[in-house]
Amino acid sequence: MDSREALIAINLIEHVGPVRARLLLEHFGDAPKILQASQGELRRVRNIGDETAAAIAGWEKTVDLTGELKRIQEFGCHVLIQSDEDYPESLRQIYDPPLVLYIKGALTAKDKNAVAMVGSRMTTHYGIETARKLAYQLAYVGVTVVSGGARGIDTAAHQGALAAKGRTVCVLGTGINTIVPVPQTFGNN
Repeated sequence: MDSREALIAINLIEHVGPVRARLLLEHFGDAPKILQASQGELRRVRNIGDETAAAIAGWEKTVDLTGELKRIQEFGCHVLIQSDEDYPESLRQIYDPPLVLYIKGALTAKDKNAVAMVGSRMTTHYGIETARKLAYQLAYVGVTVVSGGARGIDTAAHQGALAAKGRTVCVLGTGINTIVPVPQTFGNN
């Protein structure tokens, strides 16, 4: 198992988020070594208690890594990890950057000039139109619009960027096979 596959597996283990993963990586030096560690070795890591150590040590019982790798391929995605050159520099700089990013399509150099627009799922007509107009104006001048894809403001942001023939990026916090709530249609772009 290589580091990328190990990080995908670690990302799927309950009780392990980016902060704990970073502590584990600092301690073990390599992602595959984390998955090979015993429960006792894992408990020696700061902020790793019994429950988390047990979840990591027994990861093969709860994580279907082969299935996840197959889903990544079937969905036409690829995975970026922090050591990849294409991993967004702005994410690298935050306190708890994601271990892995599932990408469908491509991130481009233009995406460095990006603005995130998120808001209420249950919003007013005025809110929708304002978000759509603002996203249109940003995309028209070359700013990438990033949002979550949910109903309401997020969808309006994507629609505005697409109407301007600009670039928009949808970030899903739930993974590639679960979209909650189901977004409205963005269009064909």
